[in-house]
This record gives sequence, C-alpha cells and structure tokens, in this order.
Amino acid sequence: MVLQTEFAQIKGNDLYIDDVKATDLVKQYGTPLYVMSEGHIRKQFNTLKTKMIDKYENTLPLFASKSFSCKAIYKLAMEYGVGIDCVSAGEISVALKAGFDPKKIYFHGNNKLPSEIQYALENGVENFVIDNFYEIELVEEIASKLNVKVNGLVRITPGVYAGGHDYIRVGAKDTKFGFSSHDNTYLKAIKKVIDAPHINFDGIHCHVGSQIEEIQAYVLAMNKFVDIAYEIYDIFGIVINKLNAGGGFGIQYTASDHPLEFDDVVSTIMDIIYKGFDKRDMKRPMVLVEPGRYCVGNAGITLYTVGSYKYIRDIRDYISVDGGMTDNIRSSLYNAKYDAVIANKAGQEANHLVTVAGKNCESGDILIRDIMLQDPQPGDILAMFSTGAYHYSMSSNYNQLPKPAVVFTYQGKSKEVIRRQTFDDLLVQYWQLMVWYANYIIARREI
Repeated sequence: MVLQTEFAQIKGNDLYIDDVKATDLVKQYGTPLYVMSEGHIRKQFNTLKTKMIDKYENTLPLFASKSFSCKAIYKLAMEYGVGIDCVSAGEISVALKAGFDPKKIYFHGNNKLPSEIQYALENGVENFVIDNFYEIELVEEIASKLNVKVNGLVRITPGVYAGGHDYIRVGAKDTKFGFSSHDNTYLKAIKKVIDAPHINFDGIHCHVGSQIEEIQAYVLAMNKFVDIAYEIYDIFGIVINKLNAGGGFGIQYTASDHPLEFDDVVSTIMDIIYKGFDKRDMKRPMVLVEPGRYCVGNAGITLYTVGSYKYIRDIRDYISVDGGMTDNIRSSLYNAKYDAVIANKAGQEANHLVTVAGKNCESGDILIRDIMLQDPQPGDILAMFSTGAYHYSMSSNYNQLPKPAVVFTYQGKSKEVIRRQTFDDLLVQYWQLMVWYANYIIARREI
C-alpha cells in the first residue's frame, strides 16, 4: 500500500488525510471526490525551492500546469517562488486570475492557435517554447502587430527514449513535439528564430518523457544538450541564455515503482551543465525544469462509493464504484497501476481479491485490476491513492457524468477549491455545442 505517512494515515479502521477523516469528507462533499493533500503539495513545492532555487543560482522550476490546473495550485506555486508552464490559453487564463506573474509563465504546445498566441502576448506572457516552423511565423506576425518582443526557447527532441508508457515517451525521434536533433532541423529553426525581429532567441528546451526512473536518461539528454550549446556557439556565435531540461520526475504509484529523488536528478543536471559550460569558458545558462506529477501526484486521493458487485465463478470478482474513466482515464489509456483501501475499513485485513470497475458504459472502464481489499460492500468508501496528477485535468463528461469536486485538506481542515458540476452545467455545455454547430453550418453555407 502506498501512503504518504505524513499526510495520509490509518487511525483505527479509518483513513485520514491531513488529519481529516475520509468518511467525513464524503459526508460533506459527496463522491466521487478528488481530495488533494495541501500538506503534501507544500512539501513538494518546498523541495523545489530548497533543492533548486535556493541551492543553485539562476534556476527556476516550472510547475507543469497540465498535471493539475486551478487557482488554488497556482497560488501555492507563487508562495514558493515557483514558475509555471502552460499549454493553452485556458491554463494561462486561470493562472492570471490567480494573480500569477505572466513573466514567470512559459507557454508550451505543439499547435498554439493564433488566438492563444495573441491572448498570451496581450496579457504579458513573453516566454514561449517554440515547437515548429509554422509557430515561428505566427509568433513573429502577431508579436509584430502588437509591437512586443518574445523570448523563444527552441524545443529540440534529443533522441532519448525514456519514461513509462509509449504515449508519454516524447524525447525519441518519432514524436509530434519539437525539432529533430538527428537531422539538424533544429539548427534551421534556431536560425529562423534569430532572424525574426520580434523573437529573442533565448535558449533550448528538451523533454524526454514522463515517470522516468533511470538517471541515465537525464545524463544522455544533458550531455547532448551541452554539445548542442557548443554547436550553437560555434555556428551562430551565441551563448544560450536558458536551458530547460524538461520534466519527467516520477512518483510511486505502487510498491513496484522506484522514482528518482528530485535532488539527485537536479544535481545530475546541474553538474553536467556547469562542467560543460565551464569547459568552454561559456557563461552558465539559466536552468529550468518542469515537474508536474512530482508536485501533485501523490497528494491526490480519490474517494468513491462502492455500489454493485459481480462474482463470476472461476473468473473474477468485480466491484463497481460511482466514478470511472471519466474521472481517471489513465487506467484505460496507459494501463496505469494504483493502490487503494476501503477507507472505512482501512485497519482491517485486506483479504478479498477484486477488480474495481467504473460505472461508464465501456468494458475497458476498469480502475484497478486484481487488488486485495478489505471486504468491500455496497456503501463502503474506496480510497484510490496517487490520483493528483492528470486525473481532474483529463476528466470528461462521458455518459453525461458531472465532474467531481476537488477538495484541499490541510492541518485538520478542508476546503472546496473546485465545485462539483451540476446537471445544469451539462445543459449549458450542450447548448454551447449546439450554438457552435449552428454557427458552423451558417459559415459553411456562406463559403
């Protein structure tokens, strides 16, 4: 069982999160319910501050918004001096409404829309991770109209194959992200950025994958990027100002996971960069990293109410809960593994082998396959661990299920940071879709 003992504890038969009883949270907020331990999030952000910002000069960890985006998380990031990266105007808008400094926002994405680029620039976002040639043209065109300057980091795929599932290994040659390093495409991109009057070539960016458990992946990528920095200096006479080493910092979902320590990864990255730049007597660049899952993954515990059960003799025992792939798509999408307990029987022996199914009308809607639980019965509360990253942010309204609420717990108290959707919210979305479709038909007729 994976429990953050400082913030999730079993007392008697009950599970507590930040000293708040899980069943009390269910009584107050209902299920399904995303619970986020603010205590754990603060601990992780403090690690970013003490093990990187305070320890090394000219560094900035960026919280990866795609893992979990809401005003509350951005306010915590601000408190610890952490920047953020965003992959859409929507994420940027939430951060700005939280009061986030736009100069500490880095805009990612492989297909930034013209409207998104304009929104970002009009709201003071000046750091862009440039992903493709079309984007260079778009950013230059829009920045020129607005008479602003953009700091551009060119994203380069280092050809390093690392991470968990194939879908989250993004540093290999065959990927939709960035400029290829195996055929020198990135040099053409850098030249184009240098020649763009309204884009300041600010440095280079790489991201090799997610849930990385091998330090060698970072060693290979950083050595390659030091060589690329040499190449940029030799060809263009420019010492890069920034080197963004990306994310990929893993967490422990189950006992079989062995994530790297943040301090070990950062010290490895910094050592390679410092030695590499000092060797050529080049000014050391600002170094950035992009942890997301690391900050919030283990902070999350999703609470469900157990409903129906189905015992198929000699095959499998199923229990079903009141959520599923709508609030956790990772199990179906990545075959992700999780641990869980029955929150109101947490102190009892786990002696029933079951498969936890969701309520969505899909045979692939399985949350956990073959787990030992404490005699789950209808009405019991299932607590599923390590659900803080990519759960709420990837949730959907499939089968017209409202999205769950998100609650933060801290020092014995709880607060709702995102309210539960209502049926009226679903109706609003339906009519918005109908209006969009009507406008689309009208536009087609006018063409």
